[in-house]
Amino acid sequence: MAATIKFSHSYDKMPAGWYLSKLLDVLPVKLEDLSPEFLKYDTFIEGDEYYKLPKKGDYMILLLRSTARTDDEGNVLEPSQLWTTIRRRTPEKEKYYRGLIGQVVNCKIVKE
Repeated sequence: MAATIKFSHSYDKMPAGWYLSKLLDVLPVKLEDLSPEFLKYDTFIEGDEYYKLPKKGDYMILLLRSTARTDDEGNVLEPSQLWTTIRRRTPEKEKYYRGLIGQVVNCKIVKE
């Protein structure tokens, strides 16, 4: 059974086929080193608001590739796309996500 990466909202960054994505890499970052443009891209919630992140801290960027959407004959209707998500970095979380590199994971929105 595939692992699941949970999201609290539907984000504008989510491409077609986002719900099944391959985790390509886990990139440790400091929030204060990320550009305002990248932070806006990654945190924009569909509608007109942004997910609130602190001004600084240890985080990770998960680099994902969505699943291409094809028709019954195998013709590509929507190609796979790279996309990201920012996650708080702890040793346990980093180990968990690094263990998923190369795997297709289920991505889903979970309202808590």
